[in-house]
Amino acid sequence: MMKAFVFAALLAVTLAFVPIDHQSFVETLTGKALVDYVNSAQSLFITEHVDVSEEFMKSRVMNVKYASPPPSDEIRATEVNTVLATIPETFDARTKWPKCKSIKLIRNQANCGSCWAFGAAEVISDRICIATKGARQPVISPMDMVDCCGEYCGYGCDGGYSIQALRWWVFDGVVTGGDYQGDGCKPYQFCNSAGCPDAVTPECALSCQSKYNTEYAKDKNFGTSAYYVGMTVNAIQTDIMTNGPVEASFKVYEDFYKYKSGVYKYIAGKMLGGHAIKIIGWGTENGTAYWLIANSWGTKWGENGFFKIRRGVNECGIENNVVAGKADVDTL
Repeated sequence: MMKAFVFAALLAVTLAFVPIDHQSFVETLTGKALVDYVNSAQSLFITEHVDVSEEFMKSRVMNVKYASPPPSDEIRATEVNTVLATIPETFDARTKWPKCKSIKLIRNQANCGSCWAFGAAEVISDRICIATKGARQPVISPMDMVDCCGEYCGYGCDGGYSIQALRWWVFDGVVTGGDYQGDGCKPYQFCNSAGCPDAVTPECALSCQSKYNTEYAKDKNFGTSAYYVGMTVNAIQTDIMTNGPVEASFKVYEDFYKYKSGVYKYIAGKMLGGHAIKIIGWGTENGTAYWLIANSWGTKWGENGFFKIRRGVNECGIENNVVAGKADVDTL
């Protein structure tokens, strides 16, 4: 009996000194402790503490399933582009197409997981401008997709599939619309300041705001194609250089929400959900290759609304689900 007691005591002492699994440890970090850990553990990027709840952070991303293609797309229809023989070390769509103001525009989705619609609306806006050499510069409405694309795209503020949003543009068309209380046919309905109510997906409205002089049906913009971009760095770069910015989706962790500057890679924090964004270029910073990306969380987040993420290693799945489309210039 005494031997059994001694053995049990020794086992308890031994287990007390077993190191905690590192992955489990970093996944439990949150708040300021997370920021302090991330900033001390690496030098690629800087985070800053933002005092918001986990619920609020999750309201700005979508269900993680939407970061992948829909189950029906087991076989992807990719656009066949000849990969360019010469890819520059750096590329920025803002300087390539300076007439297109939409490429520089940072929008704000507020507390609604509508990133999938924002990414699509931004890519459509940019590509219409590029295809028309700056002659047409509509600001496409993410609200039109959120409230009218319905289950075909997903579930509004809970998330949606980027490729489905672009397909909807092809067969149904999308109207114009800026951010909250903005211009165009259907501006965004959700405000982004303190005290704003929780965003709830509204019913589809097939009409423009009263101060807009064009009818809803006549304000539609259409695409000719929606497609997956090949899952290689060169294929993504070729499509951006040839046709304009692309939309991509990835998994978001809490340390990304705290991002301030630099080249992001996942270090610590729990997964919050999926997120869709617009890739506008690439480059290298302190020897680390990155994608240059426009987010839709306003200009106070990150590098004035933009961020960089590691390129060529499929960081958080960023190169797994890249989509784009082409504008129907004949209907513009």
